[in-house]
Amino acid sequence: MSRVIVWGALLLSCQWQYARAASEIFRNAGFEGALGTDNWYCVGCTGTQHSDDKVEGTGSMKASGRTAEWAGPSYNLPYGRGVLPGQTYEFQIFVKLLAGGAAHVEVKINLAITFSDGDVNYQQMKQADHISQSHGWQRIATRWTVPYFDKEVTEMRLYVEGPPASTDILVDAASLTSAEGQSSLVEDLQTVSGSEMVTNPGLEGDLSGWYCMSCTGVHYTQDTHDGGGAMLAQDRSAEWAGPSQDLAWGSAIKSRYTYMFTMWVKVLDGGSTPYNVQAKLNYRFRDGSEDWIGIAATTVSAQDGWVRLSGGHTVPDYNDWVSNARLYAEGPPADVRFLIDDVSLLSFMDVTSDNWWHESNIRIDQHRKRYVTLRVQTPNADGISVEITQTKSHFAWGCAVNAWIMPDDARYRDFFLSNFEWAVFENNLKWTQNEPNEGQLEWGLADRTLEILENAGIPVRGHCVFWGVPEFVQGWLHNYWGGDLEQKCWKRVDDVVGRYAGRLVHWDVNNEMLHGDFYVQHTGSSQIRYEMFRKVKEKDPSAKLFLNDYDIINWWGQTNNYANQISEFLDNGAPVEGVGAQGHFSNRPDTPNVLHRLNVISSRGLPVWITELDINEPNEYVRADGYEDAMRAAFSHPAVEGLLIWGFWDQAHWRPDAALVNGDHFSINEAGRRWQRLVFSDWRTNLSLTDGIVTPEGKEFIFRGFHGNYEVTVKNHGQVVATKTFYLSPGAGALTVDVDMPNDIIAGK
Repeated sequence: MSRVIVWGALLLSCQWQYARAASEIFRNAGFEGALGTDNWYCVGCTGTQHSDDKVEGTGSMKASGRTAEWAGPSYNLPYGRGVLPGQTYEFQIFVKLLAGGAAHVEVKINLAITFSDGDVNYQQMKQADHISQSHGWQRIATRWTVPYFDKEVTEMRLYVEGPPASTDILVDAASLTSAEGQSSLVEDLQTVSGSEMVTNPGLEGDLSGWYCMSCTGVHYTQDTHDGGGAMLAQDRSAEWAGPSQDLAWGSAIKSRYTYMFTMWVKVLDGGSTPYNVQAKLNYRFRDGSEDWIGIAATTVSAQDGWVRLSGGHTVPDYNDWVSNARLYAEGPPADVRFLIDDVSLLSFMDVTSDNWWHESNIRIDQHRKRYVTLRVQTPNADGISVEITQTKSHFAWGCAVNAWIMPDDARYRDFFLSNFEWAVFENNLKWTQNEPNEGQLEWGLADRTLEILENAGIPVRGHCVFWGVPEFVQGWLHNYWGGDLEQKCWKRVDDVVGRYAGRLVHWDVNNEMLHGDFYVQHTGSSQIRYEMFRKVKEKDPSAKLFLNDYDIINWWGQTNNYANQISEFLDNGAPVEGVGAQGHFSNRPDTPNVLHRLNVISSRGLPVWITELDINEPNEYVRADGYEDAMRAAFSHPAVEGLLIWGFWDQAHWRPDAALVNGDHFSINEAGRRWQRLVFSDWRTNLSLTDGIVTPEGKEFIFRGFHGNYEVTVKNHGQVVATKTFYLSPGAGALTVDVDMPNDIIAGK
C-alpha cells in the first residue's frame, strides 16, 4: 500500500501541539458525499449511497452483496496522525439491518491492524447488544483508547461486521473525535500520498541524483539540518548557480498536478547581510524554449542558521511539450556559499488541481460541523416534528466598512447589516485619519459607525493601531526620532486603544511590517515592534492582537518570510494571538497553493484570519468563481477562523471590479449572489425533521450541523408547541440539546 504522509508535519517538524476544539476525524462522516477509499468504502461488499432511509442529512451508506459476516462498511484510520497512540476518542455510528425480521444478531465494530512486516492483528472496539431488523436504527457508541504497538503500523482499518452475509446493512451519522477536546493542528492539515519525487532527498550517503549547475557541489557532513549529510554549493559562477536535480517528466512531475515543496538552506557567508534564496523549476521544451517558475523563497543571512523554504506549485498544462524538468536553488551573490538539506517534492493528494473541490467539501464537513442529538421530552411522541434554523455562523463572515458612508446612507447600511456578521474599519481607525495634524484628534465617524454595528450585534476588528509603511505615515510624525517618537507611539495607544477598550474584539497592531519599518528606522530599535504589542495588550487585555500583512495567500515570495516573522515575534515574547493574511487577487486564486500558504503561516499554532480579500475581475461570473475558490479554501482549512472581504460596493471600493453590488441602486451581481448562497444557504443548517427515534422519554432527532447559533421550533401535528435556542460550538462528540415540553418556551405566550 502507499504510505500516507502529513505534509504539514513535514513542513512543521511535528514538534508542537495546539490546543483547539476537536474536529471530526472521519471524512464524509454523514455519508453526504461520494464514498471512496479516501473516506468510507465497503470491504467484501458493495457500498452505495442510500437516500431512502437515513438518520440525518440526505443519505446513508448501504452495504449490500456482502460475501461473509466480516464484510461491511470500512474506514482506514489515520493512525499516528489524526489518531494517536495513547489518546482516547469518542466513537459513534448508527446501524440498521435490512433483513432477518425479529431475529437478533451481533453487530461488531472491529479493527484490522496491518504491520510493516505483513502481520495483521484483529481487535474489537465495540460489540453491540443483539439487534434485529425490527429494532430500526440503533446507535453504537464507545470510548476508545488507541493502543501502542511495538511494530510499525502501516494500516488501521475500522469496519462493521456481524450480521449474516445475506443481510444488507445501513450505516449513518458516524463520528470519531478526541475525548480530550483537543487535537494537533498539524494532524488536521492537508495530506499527500505517493512516493517522494526527489531522488536522495536527505543527501545522506552521497550526492546521488544531485549536481551543481555552474558551481562545485560537495557532500558536506560537518553541518547538516538532519542526518549525516547535506550539499554545499561553492565556486558559484553567478546568482543563478546552485544545487540542481533533473525530475522525471510524466512520472515524477506532470501537467496540472499540484506539488508541495520543502527545502532547508543555510547561508555560510556574509554575516548579517540578508540574501534572497529561491527554489525554482526550469522547464525545457521540445522546441528549445524554456520556462522558469519560482516555487519558494525567503530571506536568509549567515546568522540565521538553517531556514526552511516551502511552497506549492501547480504545473501548467504543458501536455507533452516538456523535454526536461529541473529543480534548483539560487539567489545569493556568486561568492556566497550555501548548504541545502532535506529536500522534498510531494504530489498534493495524488490528484490533479481540478479535484480540490471534492476535497474541500469533505474537509468542510470534518472541521465545520458537529452532531447534535435533539431530545424532545414529552409523554406522547406521536406527531412530534422539529424545524431547525441556523441564525448565525460560528465562522466569521465579514466585510470592511466605510465609516464615511455607513452612518448617513441607508442603502449601504442595510446591505451591510443584511449580508455580513463581522466588520472591520477600512480606514477610520488608522492614525492618519484619527490625527491628521498633531493634536487634532478626530473620532466622530468611527464613533457613529461603531455604535451602529454594536446595536446590530456585529463584532468589530480594530484596524490598525500603527502602519509602518513610510508612505502611509502622516507627515508630521516624520519629524520625530528616537525616544520622542516612542512617546508619540505610546500616546497613540492611549488615545485609540484606550478609547475603544472592551469594544473591539481584535487589533491589528502594526500593519504590514514585511513592507514597512518606519518605526524601527526612526527609533533605531527593532524592539519597538514587540513593545507595541505589549503596550496594546496592557491597555486592552480583552482584545486579541494580530499580525497582519499584505498579499500573504496569493504571493509565493511572502509566505516563508511571514512564517519567520511570526516565529520571531513569539520568540521575543510579543503577545501575538492571531495571524492576519491579506489576499488581494488580480485573477482567480490557485486554491491548492492558497491552502499550502495557510498551512505555512499556521505553523506556530496561531489562528488565522483572512483579513482582506478581494478578487479584481471585470467579468462578474469569473469574479464569483474566484470568491468561491478563496472562501472554500479558507472554510475548509482548520486553522482559519474568519474571512472578511475588503469592501462590497463598487462606488466605495478601492478596486471597483471586485465589488458584490453595483451602482446607485445597489444591484447585486453574480459575486454578491455567490456570497449570499454560500454563507446563508450552502454553509448553513436549516432542517425540517419528522422521522426521529422514539424513546421512553419522548423523541430524538439526530443531525449534523454547521457550528453556530440555532433556533428550534417543536411542532405537534403541525402546531407549534415550543421553541428553544442553542449554540453549536466546535467540540468533541455530539452536543445534546433537551427540549422539556412543559418547561421550555411555549410559542405565542
